[in-house]
Amino acid sequence: MPYFADLKNVLETYLEPPQVADAERAYKVAECAHNGQMRSSGDPYITHPVAAANILAELKLDHQTIMAALMHDVIEDCDVTKQDLTEEFGETVADLVEGVSKLTQIDFQSKEEAQAENFRKMMMAMTQDIRVILIKLADRLHNMQTLGALRPDKRRRIARETLEIYAPIANRLGIHRIKEQLELLGFANLYPLRYRILQHSVKKVRGHRKEVVERITKQLRDRLKDTGLKCQVIGREKSVYSIYKKMRDKVGTFNEVMDIYAFRVITDMEDSCYRVLGQIHNLFKPIPGRFKDYIAIPKANGYQSLHTVLRSKSGMHIEVQIRTELMDQMAEHGVAAHWLYKTGNSHHPAETKAREWLQSLIELQQNVGDSIEFIENVKIDLYPDEVYVFTPKGKIIELPKGATPVDFAYAIHTDIGNTCIACKIDKQFSPLSTPLVNGRTVEVITAPGSRPNPAWLSYAVTGKARTNIRNFVKNMRHDEAVHLGRRLLEQSLKQSLDEFSEEQLQQITEVTRYKSLDDLLANIGLGKIASALVAHRLTSDEKELKEVSKKVESAEERSPLAIKGTEGLVIKYAKCCRPIPDDPIMAYVSPGRGFNVHRENCPNIQRAHKHNDHYVPVQWSEELEGEFNTELRLHVFNQRGVLAQVTNIIANQDGNIINIDINELDGDVNIITFLMGVRNRVHLASIIKKLRVIPFVNKVYRYPDIQPKGQKRDEESH
Repeated sequence: MPYFADLKNVLETYLEPPQVADAERAYKVAECAHNGQMRSSGDPYITHPVAAANILAELKLDHQTIMAALMHDVIEDCDVTKQDLTEEFGETVADLVEGVSKLTQIDFQSKEEAQAENFRKMMMAMTQDIRVILIKLADRLHNMQTLGALRPDKRRRIARETLEIYAPIANRLGIHRIKEQLELLGFANLYPLRYRILQHSVKKVRGHRKEVVERITKQLRDRLKDTGLKCQVIGREKSVYSIYKKMRDKVGTFNEVMDIYAFRVITDMEDSCYRVLGQIHNLFKPIPGRFKDYIAIPKANGYQSLHTVLRSKSGMHIEVQIRTELMDQMAEHGVAAHWLYKTGNSHHPAETKAREWLQSLIELQQNVGDSIEFIENVKIDLYPDEVYVFTPKGKIIELPKGATPVDFAYAIHTDIGNTCIACKIDKQFSPLSTPLVNGRTVEVITAPGSRPNPAWLSYAVTGKARTNIRNFVKNMRHDEAVHLGRRLLEQSLKQSLDEFSEEQLQQITEVTRYKSLDDLLANIGLGKIASALVAHRLTSDEKELKEVSKKVESAEERSPLAIKGTEGLVIKYAKCCRPIPDDPIMAYVSPGRGFNVHRENCPNIQRAHKHNDHYVPVQWSEELEGEFNTELRLHVFNQRGVLAQVTNIIANQDGNIINIDINELDGDVNIITFLMGVRNRVHLASIIKKLRVIPFVNKVYRYPDIQPKGQKRDEESH
């Protein structure tokens, strides 16, 4: 067993002899299973699982993880089943191996779908046992180390996936050592030319930098030694990928980035960290706004340290991280450092944060529609930058950079997010779209019966918020489509569906090949199937169907559908003409999207007459609710106080101003366009009547200026 010898030496330094023997048995199974298989590099395949196990052994992981790493490809690539592993090594090891294995027995529609589903499977296995992802990270790290044997296009694809998913996961779990290696190898393979240029540039300036680092290190050590603080001072060198990211994000040029010198001070106790900070701030001048206390408020991955940026007398910028030995160990190895499976009861921040993240993945999995949506939302949650805000009771909530009160509400609880209607930031009412910043106190105001607004998707950033909003919108759209479909079908039948037997309804569902009556009604509501044809199937013989279907869609044979005004996602009001109650209206059916209600003389709806199967006559219901948006355009003389007087009149007439747009017509006249909410045409006419008597208003009219048949234009010119 030549390949196992080095690994065995490492394992013997921290595992019991029986555990090392178990690992050796696992190696023999893997060696037998992979016998004859070769890697793209030409090496025997067994070298790969042994290398992955070596990476984990350096982190001193338990023997079950090492065994699973040695056999992580036997289910996927060899004639070995999970049952075989369970009988030989127990259920825990078998579950770990199965969790890392890809789904090879299922046919997927695309390569992207297969990758996404495999990723979802692995992440769900990780929620049961976090060691699954540790094995996968070790597997990916060795694959990246041996990527040179693959085609360039395949190298780029794997490198991009590593930078987008696996390096951020390692960061999220606090495993800094693996994260840095994955980033460097991913960068080198995705952008080889940029990597070589930067690496060469770093080597060129390294000599001069070494002298500066040694001088500053001595200054720091001398100051801390004089005060009696036991510390270790280390000069840190920035990674090539870290330099590239700063340049890419326009933080600075290469020379500006390299002019920042980084140091780490490691001390014995948490209290000593703050004492060291005070001494360093006396030695060098701190830069305002560049101090961060991650000890009091750990990062989302459990990382703890004090960060400060200083300026030396010569003007150089000096970055210093101050932490204890335990914090340094956790920063390098994350959840793998203070191993959960050895203690059985650990409350270290890295492990606590990892558990919280895994719980959020479970909630995400329960609400997403498919694997691709799942992986996109996981990517969102892997953002490295965090914002820390407070609840009114003082609890700290961690959110990604750019998060809004909507994300905050869902972070507290799904029900809080679903019923959120407003928020206060530092006791001041603020829009739900306001980006949150560190240190603010956020209070969410809820109302029973309220529901998520689809518009939130434009500014919610967390996976949990976006998934819950999207899931609610899907269900709401389906429910509204079912309701509208029922109304359309009953209108075509001229009787209620309750008058038909369950057998008749079941039969029509089977004939139209839908899974249920609700699915059939939803597709009627979305315009995918004509209600008249379904009605005919329910009331007529099959022989007459073809003949009737040709004429049943004509507008003359269909009575208007009553529009109530409360429909949301399935019935929409066209922005091109903005219909309001009392306007003559008609609707255009977009298959799969529902009904678009237009004013009758709208140029865009006139085309529907040429396609009668897309045209639906509609009328306003007597039970109207809510406000309807319309545009009002005024030509006003350019005088002081014009806008204030006009808006005051509109407000006094209960008009709800949503937006104002002002353009200059000529030197003396401006055009003001109001987007406003009104109840109906009568309400709009009363507003116009009040506006037209103002001396400086030259013209007022509804926009667009469409003339309904037999009605006067709602305008007045002076």
